[in-house]
Amino acid sequence: MSPVFETLPSLPTRSGTQCLPPVASFETNFESRTSVDSHTAYTEFVGELDKSPSDTRAYRLIRLSNGLVAMVVHDKEESKACAALDVNVGSLADPQELQGLAHFCEHLLFMGTKKYPKENDYNAYLSAHGGYSNAYTDLEDTCYYFEVRYDALGGALDRFSQFFIEPLFTADCTDREVKAVDSEHKKNIQNDMWRQYQLEKELSSPDHPFSMFATGNYDTLSGAARRMGVDLRERLLDFHAKYYSADIMRLVVVGRDSLDQLTEWVVSKFSGIQSKGLTKPLFKGHPLTAREMGQMIYLKSIREQRTLDLTFALPDLKPYHRSKPAQYLGSLLGHEGRGSILSCLRKRGWATTIVAGRAPTSAEGFDMFKITVSLTEPGLENYTEVVRMVFAYIQLLQSKRPQRWFHDELRRISEIEYRFMEKYDAVALASSLASVMQNRYLSAECMLSDSVRLKDFDEDLLVWTQGFLKPDNVRIVLAARDLDVEFDRTEKHYGLDYRTEPISEQLMHEIRGDLEYDELHLPEPNQFIPDNMEVKSERHDTVCEAPTLLKLAEGLELWFKQDDRFFLPRGNVRLLIETPRAYESPLTSVFNQLFMMVLKDTLTEITYDAEIAGLWFEIRDTIEGIVVHIDGFNDKLLQLLEILVKTLRTCKVEQTQFDVYSREVKKKLDNARHSEPYGHVQTNTSFLNQGIMWRFMDKLAAFDLVTIDRLQLFIDSLFEQTRVQMLVTGNFEEREAVAAASMVQSLLGSRALPEYARRVPRALLHEPGVYVHHALMPEKGNVNSCVDYSVYTGMTSDHRGRVVLDLLSLIMQEPFFDQLRTKEQLGYITYSTERKYNGGHMTLRLLVQSEASPIYVRMRIDHFLREFRSRLDEMTLEKFDGYVSSLRVAREEKIKNLFEESGRMWRHVSSGYYEFDRIATDLEILRTVSQRELLEFWDTYVDKQRASAYISLAATIWSTKIAQPTDEELEKFGDGVHAVHGSLEHDGERVLSVEHVDRVLRQMDEAGDDEERALERIISEYESMVKGEADVEKAVAKMRKPASHVRTAIAMAREQNKPVCGKADNGLLNMGVVRSPSGDWLFREASAFRATLRQSGAPVPTRPLVPKY
Repeated sequence: MSPVFETLPSLPTRSGTQCLPPVASFETNFESRTSVDSHTAYTEFVGELDKSPSDTRAYRLIRLSNGLVAMVVHDKEESKACAALDVNVGSLADPQELQGLAHFCEHLLFMGTKKYPKENDYNAYLSAHGGYSNAYTDLEDTCYYFEVRYDALGGALDRFSQFFIEPLFTADCTDREVKAVDSEHKKNIQNDMWRQYQLEKELSSPDHPFSMFATGNYDTLSGAARRMGVDLRERLLDFHAKYYSADIMRLVVVGRDSLDQLTEWVVSKFSGIQSKGLTKPLFKGHPLTAREMGQMIYLKSIREQRTLDLTFALPDLKPYHRSKPAQYLGSLLGHEGRGSILSCLRKRGWATTIVAGRAPTSAEGFDMFKITVSLTEPGLENYTEVVRMVFAYIQLLQSKRPQRWFHDELRRISEIEYRFMEKYDAVALASSLASVMQNRYLSAECMLSDSVRLKDFDEDLLVWTQGFLKPDNVRIVLAARDLDVEFDRTEKHYGLDYRTEPISEQLMHEIRGDLEYDELHLPEPNQFIPDNMEVKSERHDTVCEAPTLLKLAEGLELWFKQDDRFFLPRGNVRLLIETPRAYESPLTSVFNQLFMMVLKDTLTEITYDAEIAGLWFEIRDTIEGIVVHIDGFNDKLLQLLEILVKTLRTCKVEQTQFDVYSREVKKKLDNARHSEPYGHVQTNTSFLNQGIMWRFMDKLAAFDLVTIDRLQLFIDSLFEQTRVQMLVTGNFEEREAVAAASMVQSLLGSRALPEYARRVPRALLHEPGVYVHHALMPEKGNVNSCVDYSVYTGMTSDHRGRVVLDLLSLIMQEPFFDQLRTKEQLGYITYSTERKYNGGHMTLRLLVQSEASPIYVRMRIDHFLREFRSRLDEMTLEKFDGYVSSLRVAREEKIKNLFEESGRMWRHVSSGYYEFDRIATDLEILRTVSQRELLEFWDTYVDKQRASAYISLAATIWSTKIAQPTDEELEKFGDGVHAVHGSLEHDGERVLSVEHVDRVLRQMDEAGDDEERALERIISEYESMVKGEADVEKAVAKMRKPASHVRTAIAMAREQNKPVCGKADNGLLNMGVVRSPSGDWLFREASAFRATLRQSGAPVPTRPLVPKY
């Protein structure tokens, strides 16, 4: 019998010496109302919500009679509507004997309701109306949310609400969704973040539910239920019935409809959720008790990384939301300016980053404060000194008492941010606000502002909080792939090797004593906090959609647009410094990447205050050169730009910097081999379609040539010839943009780069045919393989084809996911989309990451495409018009902030097309697109049998845990044979050879057997070869399941289509490319095949480029 975690009847009213503020009331300032249509009672908050003056949305807070609290948000400009419902119960409520049950509930909840019993009705409705849904399970929350076209919100809410009123949790979906949970877990097995998180949970107090396995997998759900002799679905129903109460639900709905209409929908559709009282369990104690503290944990990572985590146990800090003590402490301990912990560590070459603050692993009743330091190799060797330095800074804070001036700076910055807050995505607003509303100490007035505003300076509270940052209350985790430690334990769910022991007496003695480092001191006052918040532009009746080309001369292309949409004191500057040297070889690409790291290190102490004060920036390397991007309050933005460009041009590499960051670049390149399978195939797909690209293995091959002298020589010559492409937008005047461009050119001091010397990205062009790239996963631990399947659909320059492809992609997304992910359970990561290569082809892309054989998965994708044409042909005009309308609404979506507007214009500038009127063009085409045209497009490009010049490319990557066919086998046997053979292996049969399978399938054809008879032939042959061996019955039972991969593969082998006769040169055979029996071109060496492809021309502007000056 599993122990039951001890719960509390309610939270304590006092903790230590700190009185908790009162729980917020939903009675004060609430007045009774009755809905107009449904005549249902509810209450409405009539006080004043603390809303940002720049926020144009309208809000109404209501409480239903069943206890559910909802915020309805009216946005007259929003083309999409959305809703998020947060249930204040998560994985902490899992029964110990069924770990992962809350997560499983999240998965299965969407599989049909009594009112809408069809399992994909909800997602099909959302997809047909340009929407999507998602959900996540956290420690104490499960949040469900969706987005949909604004005029379909009523229907979406009706379907959404039923999941919380009468969900079906159908039995036939149960096993499938357990597999989905299991697949999600397996996706994360090689992920260091998930591995460390679970280890930290496992090593917490066994008397607290935090110690459990929150994700769950097949063994902890179906396996555990089977061992206990209980019905998993019944236990899930019990869980839902016990915890899913309206009283602990918070709902946010955002739409274009009036507040009255939104209120009517919420009241009428969600009042039916049952009220069961405050069902959220409150657990006694803290996950980190005295037994867990004072421990040193060593763990072996998968990736090349070195991190040091110091975790302190804190009381629950959510009640103190007005003063946010963890934010104050995190801002000081995680500071990166002069005198900070990181500054001192960087000077020694011991660390590259530091993050400090309230840990995301906190929940009601307990908190944790975490300091994470990314170490270098020397830093790893001196990690105890790093720990001492952290505690030295903590002692510094404790000796000087809380600093009001620093708190006032944080408060002032938060007030500026809130006063001039930009609009952001509606789904992000809904999901974050629904979570914020769960804080029982947060008054109604503060719900909109709490996540941004810092209000009270409470010196006693800060002293009390920082008092928990002490040696006796810390747990240290040291993670690296190359730790010189003898690991003696293995975590059971992820297979993570680790060792735990008490912190050494010497180190504990040292951090308890007085520690002093002369270079450690508190920050200096922030000079980048903006002073001038004046808005320079005037309001006009119309908004300009395109920037103005101010200058176009050799070496400079300057675009400008003054803000005429948002009227906030914000600016955005983007510039591309084109320099051919940056990417001319794998070695120069490595140099440029290393240069960017050194540059950021040089800039950190100078620019950290700017980032704190609301100025965000990035400097990154690209194929064409270097991109500099700054966004934030405009008052001191150009001052920051000057600092960035000046440092960029005068950078001198110090030996310590080279030692640290050359290792960091090498680490990143080494870590690329540990990417997920879907990451690898996406890289390979890009490599086979982009004209210029160096892969991680190309760069690693050149890395031995990297020296500090060569790096400095590269930097010094990088800006000899440049071309600056620049876009200035926001609260600036034209003269400021011209002056900024002149300043950039002056600081660079370059000669103009001639037009003929520019390195413009181009695409690779494929001849008609079916091409399949086979690759092996570079690391051995991942059980998943992946297929990235691209069907080529014409050229990007075809505007009409572009719109039809977007429409087709929209129509296909939900059916593809529903068939291959939901019904067939091929893998957790399954999606379809489109991609357009600059100057080249457009493609329809379908990706599946799966434990199944890539050949089997590719055939399932092929099968889906064959079947999908009939769906297009049979689609009603009403449904087709609905998809067209959804795409139209997506195109008409209003820009929400300056960052988004600048990004859209920059894409048009940097693409070389300058198609600023693209949305208007697409909308004009959409008005005339017909269902017949969609079918013709399908037949011209996508239908393998109808298309006269069919082109497809499947990039596949194989897990090392499954057998990959040899070139001889690929050439001799068809895909059907390989799919059956791979499916047998997937089901546990590893005896029959490809030849055995081929012979059985031939016999099936000759005898006219059906699939059932063919399956029995295979089973009979298998049993005859493995008599007496273990697990035979298990493998056979798996094969005989109605939905087994073997059955499906046999059926596909019978229906395999005739070959596609491509025009590819048979000379490919001389390069190691294999021709399959079905006519497909199969290759393993991507570089050799890529060398045979033609490059596209450069993009041609869609408009004349005439500068103003």
